[in-house]
Amino acid sequence: MAIPNSTAFNSVIRFRSPEEEKRIVSELTTNLNEGDSYFVISKRWYTSWQKYIAPIGGGAPRPGPIDNSDIIDDTTSDGDPQLRRYLVEDEDYVLVPHQVWKTLLEWYNVGPPIPMTLIYLLLSDERNVHNVTDIRLAKEASIRELYVKVCAKTGVSLEKARIWGYLNRRKVKLLNPLSNESLEESGLLMDQDILLEVDEVGLAGLVNLGNTCYMMNSTLRCLAHTPPILQYFLRDYTHQGELTKAFGELLKELWSSRKKAVAPSFFKTKLDKAAPQFSGHYQYDSHELLISLLARLHEVSDVCQGQCKSTLVCPVCGKIANTYDSFTSLSLPLPSTRTWSISFLSCLENFLAEEPLGPNNMWFCPECKEKRKANKKLDLWKLPEILVLHLKRFRTSKYFVKKIDTFVNFPINDLDLSKYVKNKNGESYLYELYAVSNHYIGPGGVRHYTAYAKLIDYNKWYHFNDSYVSPVNESVVRSKAAYLLFYRRVGSETEEAQSSEVSMTDDMD
Repeated sequence: MAIPNSTAFNSVIRFRSPEEEKRIVSELTTNLNEGDSYFVISKRWYTSWQKYIAPIGGGAPRPGPIDNSDIIDDTTSDGDPQLRRYLVEDEDYVLVPHQVWKTLLEWYNVGPPIPMTLIYLLLSDERNVHNVTDIRLAKEASIRELYVKVCAKTGVSLEKARIWGYLNRRKVKLLNPLSNESLEESGLLMDQDILLEVDEVGLAGLVNLGNTCYMMNSTLRCLAHTPPILQYFLRDYTHQGELTKAFGELLKELWSSRKKAVAPSFFKTKLDKAAPQFSGHYQYDSHELLISLLARLHEVSDVCQGQCKSTLVCPVCGKIANTYDSFTSLSLPLPSTRTWSISFLSCLENFLAEEPLGPNNMWFCPECKEKRKANKKLDLWKLPEILVLHLKRFRTSKYFVKKIDTFVNFPINDLDLSKYVKNKNGESYLYELYAVSNHYIGPGGVRHYTAYAKLIDYNKWYHFNDSYVSPVNESVVRSKAAYLLFYRRVGSETEEAQSSEVSMTDDMD
């Protein structure tokens, strides 16, 4: 029978418990200093060791000797082991401090040792340049690895990231994300600054062409940030109708253009032809344009289409009649009040409340065979994926139009309308705001519209004022200028099936 050598025997008697191994390694990885040497360990072997020391779900067998064979290039004839090309830290290998490597080698033997010299890069994010993060990589790591590391740390997709050499707050050299050139070969040194740029598409402004563009741009902006509409038009579909084609081309230009502003001239020409009422100087509003556009964009209008149930009751005979009407937006009257603020739900409940029909609006009762007074009640029967709410801010009379500037306190997140939907089907009707069309009256009664829209994947709001685009805090989205509110339903099967705004545009870059 073979007798084990002393080294093997000693390693057996020095076995430590998983808990003790974990404690010792944890202590060795604290209080590290810049410039400490590091060693490479195969991620495959290191994962098996982590499972062995795991406190929860532990019980995994103790791994065998350290085995780096899967990450070593066996085609080189050099004396020192070399890593295979195109490896990525934390996917193919891990880096451990010298003392940790020395301890693991004492416990498990073999290897072979692969030392690495690390450099620390100082990462600034263009979205917040004052926030600087350390990026630690081996000097032998590739630029491709640097991109992977930075994107994993910041949550930015690789397709949208650009990393620059950064000197004295100036961009010096754009690093190629596909490059296998090492950091050392690229001239990146210890403590060098680098800058992350994020390509946030969808932020091009819209040039004001005059005439009806004062309200057209605001409406177009809200539709351009409506996920299912954007998703549809960014596909390579053959669109029917000149207006639909022009709308699709405009959306593609807005979401792929590197311009600061896009002129919607071609779309405006087709709009004037399809809906001549918007070509003159009469001041239509953004809600009228929205309804007209959705009626003509047949391919996508169904995502905004809901249904109301109207119930008429004749008090004389008790006759009840139900009708079901489709809508692409709900127009909510604002109550006449002297208070400066009202809640959105109070507006909705007033809209749905039972009301008597006036003497000039009597109902022809099929039971009585004559016009009768009746009570009318509205209920929400079916709500769409995209819910557009129109705050009716205008009172019209024979001689003037008066705007109601009351502040409506509407929810931005977690608008739950489930209890208001009478067609119970077990679904949840939870919505979040993603766009707002704002209405202002300037000197001389001139109307002006702007929009707030959210880049959903970045959870960031922007103000769109024709050609001018600027980031804003979510808190400013609520204002007494809010006129059209655009909500998307969250948690629905349709939402889960849709690609995000960023992934929609990946193939367009």
